[in-house]
Amino acid sequence: SPSHLSRCGRVMPCNAPDGSLRAGYMARVRRVIEACDAAGAVVILSCFYQRQDQLLRDEAAVRAAVAAAAGWVKDGGFGNVVLEIANEFPHAGFDHRVIREAGGQAGLIRLARSVAPGLLVSASGLGDGLIPREVAEVSDFLLPHFNGTPVREIPKRLAAMRGYGKPIVCNEDDKTGAEGAAAAEASVAGGASWGLMLVE
Repeated sequence: SPSHLSRCGRVMPCNAPDGSLRAGYMARVRRVIEACDAAGAVVILSCFYQRQDQLLRDEAAVRAAVAAAAGWVKDGGFGNVVLEIANEFPHAGFDHRVIREAGGQAGLIRLARSVAPGLLVSASGLGDGLIPREVAEVSDFLLPHFNGTPVREIPKRLAAMRGYGKPIVCNEDDKTGAEGAAAAEASVAGGASWGLMLVE
């Protein structure tokens, strides 16, 4: 899915240890973004995925990576890209606290926006459907995951998020069959989109 297109480490790392972008990787990302644009699709471009931030040598490299990614989107003039700083940012698989902790993640969102004003920026929470207040308040849109959230709890989670007055995009739920259909219905009824995560 588009939300997974930029996650590093699938073929080669997108960042060097200092946070700079690798040209070969970003050339492939550009081709995907342009193909999606031609098809009328929006790309959720994700900077960090758990168990892969270990490549970056320190917090300064993390910040440099965010600035580089936001600048790359800005310079590319892509109108069909929104930025996800980290996938499930509180995940224990992240080593760098600036990614894993809500205050640090909020700062990274602000950094991306300062580099690329007008770029829509967010970060996704864990599968419990919760977005910490510090992150929700600075995000342009909310990215809950419902993998571990029972369908009956989805309306409650969405009601809490609606209080921030921002678009809600569930971009990951691994429920399938009747349960998946019920989760999609509950999400749409609660004013959110719903995204299927296929597990192979």
